Amino acid sequence: MNEINQAVTLVETGQHEKGLQLLKEILKTADDETAYQIAELYQDWGLIDSAEHIYNGLLKKYPNDSHLLIQLAELNIDQDKEEKAIGLLSKIHQLDENFLSAQLLLADLYQFQGLDEVAEKKLLDAYKISPNEPVLSYALGEFYLSLGEPSQAIPYYKKVLHAESLSHENVALKLGEALSLNGQFEEALIYYEKGLEKEKSLDGLFGFGMTAFQTGKFRTAITALEELKELDPQYSTLYPVLSQAYQEEGAEDEALSTLEEGIKVDEFNERLYMKAGELAAGLHEWKKAEHYYNESLKINPDNIEALKQLIEIKYEQEDYEGIIHQLENEPNDDPTTLWFLGKSHVQVEQFEQALELYHKISSYFQEDPVFLNEYGELLWQMGDREKALTYLRKAVNYDPDNQDLQAFVERIEQDFY
Repeated sequence: MNEINQAVTLVETGQHEKGLQLLKEILKTADDETAYQIAELYQDWGLIDSAEHIYNGLLKKYPNDSHLLIQLAELNIDQDKEEKAIGLLSKIHQLDENFLSAQLLLADLYQFQGLDEVAEKKLLDAYKISPNEPVLSYALGEFYLSLGEPSQAIPYYKKVLHAESLSHENVALKLGEALSLNGQFEEALIYYEKGLEKEKSLDGLFGFGMTAFQTGKFRTAITALEELKELDPQYSTLYPVLSQAYQEEGAEDEALSTLEEGIKVDEFNERLYMKAGELAAGLHEWKKAEHYYNESLKINPDNIEALKQLIEIKYEQEDYEGIIHQLENEPNDDPTTLWFLGKSHVQVEQFEQALELYHKISSYFQEDPVFLNEYGELLWQMGDREKALTYLRKAVNYDPDNQDLQAFVERIEQDFY
């Protein structure tokens, strides 16, 4: 053993060749226990072939040794030889002390292969044998949570919430996550708080903040997500939620600033640009709003919602030439944007172009009194009086409270007839 320690010291102090050569010499006369220890060292150092050679030699002597079978299975997993690993683990008898460990490994392997039902069966069979083994309950909780079935995970997490053998795991945080995903937000907050007292994990803080937001506890959400931002500003998913929490509290400026921070972290996140554009528009910061919608369109030129918002802002700012330039250089078939293009042509007195557009999209707005009114007035102005009256009458039918429009229609009817 002293020689093995000496070899380990040599390797750990950078004298790899000397240390490994010493282990080779020891192996020549080593008993089985010493050989096993050397194989473990090789495995720890990533010398898979050397470790596997020793384990296989020992397995010939001890074909049912579960420790050897598990070690060899783990080596095969490291080499992406899952089928071979499954074969080795399946040899371990259910009365063996390592049977439960083998079942947990098998379940992981089957789940990795997409065989969820087989993985579940392995875990449940083991659970039937040892229902009071905390690691199995925890494994079942993890399994169901990973499948997106939080309701099934919850009872297993609750069962091992205070298990001493799982003190290295944060079961409370996992339970909080499962409860939150299952819509039990108030109860989830209790366990998130307990879990965060034990460990301020990034995912835990985010889950806590999200759950607090879901229950309308926006100040709590802000506190949790600000702490998360301080710990890891690169945690990009926090920014839209934190911004929305500020917005719910009426802090529009902080909401926009949060999104701007998020954009610096995740410059290709279309959702952040869209939300920033919306907030900037709400604050009447039109140039900012235009900038963010334009950036969103750079990321996704097919984002019709961004285009609509951008065009609407330009129209409010009476930038009719800007609308015409943008939409004629980036043609699309969206009726709403084409309507704004038609309106813009009217504003700059390009009536022929406007009329062509109104005609093109008229079938989409047959019940919209504003569109019908605009189209009717344009037709009247262009001399198509009969068709104009048809649309203006429709507008009155859909908006009978518009007395100005009704009076206008009655007046031109008298003039026309």
